Amino acid sequence: MSPASVHDWEFWRDWCQSARPAERLHALRATGALRLLPELQALVGVPQDPEWHPEGDVWVHTLLVCDAAAAIADRDGLDASDRQELLLAALCHDLGKPATTRLETGRWRAPGHAEAGIEPTGTLLNRMQAPPERLDAVRPLVREHLVHAQTGMSGRAMRRMLRRLQPASLTQLVRLIEADLSGRPPLPRKLTPAVSDWVARVNLQLSREQADTATANAATPLLQGRHLIALGHKPAVWFGEVLRECHAAQLAGEFCDEAGGLEILQERLAERRAAGWQNSAGAAAPCD
Repeated sequence: MSPASVHDWEFWRDWCQSARPAERLHALRATGALRLLPELQALVGVPQDPEWHPEGDVWVHTLLVCDAAAAIADRDGLDASDRQELLLAALCHDLGKPATTRLETGRWRAPGHAEAGIEPTGTLLNRMQAPPERLDAVRPLVREHLVHAQTGMSGRAMRRMLRRLQPASLTQLVRLIEADLSGRPPLPRKLTPAVSDWVARVNLQLSREQADTATANAATPLLQGRHLIALGHKPAVWFGEVLRECHAAQLAGEFCDEAGGLEILQERLAERRAAGWQNSAGAAAPCD
């Protein structure tokens, strides 16, 4: 491997497809190429509390998490984009630990490392020449990868977290959390019961949010007078009649987005022209 390859997205795109990404990271360190990626080099030797991380330092943990993420990607049949985002998030999730790790009352802790990892994540992915859309998804995953520790989260806090997570999804976050928890042998792999309970509660909150959004979208007319004006019509009293009819079609489920609504609108106007429709004021229906 040439040193320049670690700054080439082709190298990392291929790395994301590997079934054993840790082997390639071992090779980077063995050949000295890891020093060209200082954000990763900094993980080597950073201590962790052995109660929570019996596997060793942050570098060792990161390699185990990357392998766990690859196994999850294989299990779930992820496409290339989702797999890249999961593997890159696994690689970057603890980049904030070198700057935040300290010994407190005899135990190694890294308070605030998730938030501190946002900046080095951006720097590292830019070194890799990763596509901007990968960076957009990975940064919020890194920032939120420990949010499950807030077991008493209120519905309001969950809503804020889901907004912060965008454009990544809750499903992506749960996969990252599973990989993180699975990278701590000999501790058990998979989600703990407490984390599974947290995931269930957030999924319930998300379902409620989606239901509320669907209800709001149905209640709010998707078609407005501006749509008729865009079709070349001048504002008139008949606008209200046509838009009310279109809203009724929306509530009946005939369309659920603006594009579908415009098709219905044009169909309704065409039907009225064909029938010689007149509005309540006695004026003939408009012609295009």
